[in-house]
Amino acid sequence: MSVFSETEYRGADFREVEARDEELSGLHFSGCRFAAADFSGALLRGCRFEDCDFSGAGFNGLIAERCAFLNCRFRFASCFAAEFRDCKMTGSSFEEVNATAMRIRSGDWSLTWLSGMDFSRQTLDGVNFSEADLSECRFDKAVLRGCIFSGANLNRASFRQADLRGSRLDGVNLLQPDLHQAKIDLEQAVLIAESLGAVYTP
Repeated sequence: MSVFSETEYRGADFREVEARDEELSGLHFSGCRFAAADFSGALLRGCRFEDCDFSGAGFNGLIAERCAFLNCRFRFASCFAAEFRDCKMTGSSFEEVNATAMRIRSGDWSLTWLSGMDFSRQTLDGVNFSEADLSECRFDKAVLRGCIFSGANLNRASFRQADLRGSRLDGVNLLQPDLHQAKIDLEQAVLIAESLGAVYTP
């Protein structure tokens, strides 16, 4: 039997709640606290979390499909091997998170705080990272086709040998990230050249 008997909760305190291996669908949480809660191995479908606190929570092996985590805090959470499929994460903060083997499959990660996270060798096609804080993130050898980085903070981010073709880089300071041997398309090459003061003339 699920630990959540209602479909909607506001301001509830679920500190240290055990939701391991649960299958949750269509639930709505607003302003709830999940500090040190355990969602390891859980399957979430179409759930919505707004302004929730997941500090120190466990998401190891979790799968979230078409869920929304809006303005949520994941400080010190463990997301080992967690997978987020087509989720909306706008405004959420992942500070000091264990993201080893975490997977992002499409979705909206705009305005999120992901500084210092390692996405090396991952396939992150079609993810919206617009205006996200990606400073010091590692995308080495990652496949990032069709992603949106518009206005993102890429200070000291590393894209060494990454595939960025088809991704949007407008509004980005392209002198900040490490793009050594990254695969880029013509439009991106023009943006990089312009950031260096050159003018593309066909």
